[in-house]
Amino acid sequence: MRDARLLNRLFACFLTVVTALVAAPAVAAERLSGSGWTLSLSVPKGKGPFPAVIVLPGCSGNAPAAVAAGLRDHARKLTSNGFAAGILDVLGGRSICADLTALGAREQSAARAAIAAAKKLAADPRIDPERLGFMGQSFGGSVALRLASSGSPFRAVAAYYPWCRGGGTRIPALIMTGDADTWTPVSRCRGSGAQIVTYPGAVHSFDLKALKPQTVRGVGGDFPVAGNAAATSSSQARYLSFFAAKLR
Repeated sequence: MRDARLLNRLFACFLTVVTALVAAPAVAAERLSGSGWTLSLSVPKGKGPFPAVIVLPGCSGNAPAAVAAGLRDHARKLTSNGFAAGILDVLGGRSICADLTALGAREQSAARAAIAAAKKLAADPRIDPERLGFMGQSFGGSVALRLASSGSPFRAVAAYYPWCRGGGTRIPALIMTGDADTWTPVSRCRGSGAQIVTYPGAVHSFDLKALKPQTVRGVGGDFPVAGNAAATSSSQARYLSFFAAKLR
């Protein structure tokens, strides 16, 4: 009897491992770079060319643990749904959240870096150059809207809780934000021409599921941030549907 229970447990563990291996998308990770930027690229295994989405985080950069975990989560979600995913780094570990001058200057240089990275991706035979998207969080979301308004190699952009500056969009744009976000309030984005989706009770950085509730110093004061698993899941389904339609 004891041996039988042991065998059953071993068999259950084996099934768990096999299920995980089958469910997990097989991707090849690699690093691309250019002047002032690096890109961590994951490409689904299989027959391409694949559509691709470049992802840029907020003003704290790529290094904070909760941010890095959130970026990896988005990359896995994209690659498991047939998109190549490139995580873009333009800050090199530096936080500029409370520096208004740096935010403005870096937004412009980040847009240029995104275009340069897109051109490099477009030369990759595994990537479909006609199906490139961009997605950003906060500072990265503001860059996304800048790209949408100025014309770019991208066919569509998605922006998590961006700082909207006014102006229209020349390509399809999706904004996803919390209705309790006081750092980058959604009211600033009305009339932008983008599709806007709000998540009840969600604050800034809600898609960083590992982020514990806290306040962060930004331009103008201290603001609440916190991960929200339900809003994250819903927003990921939303951007996957958006990119599937716009990058088809």
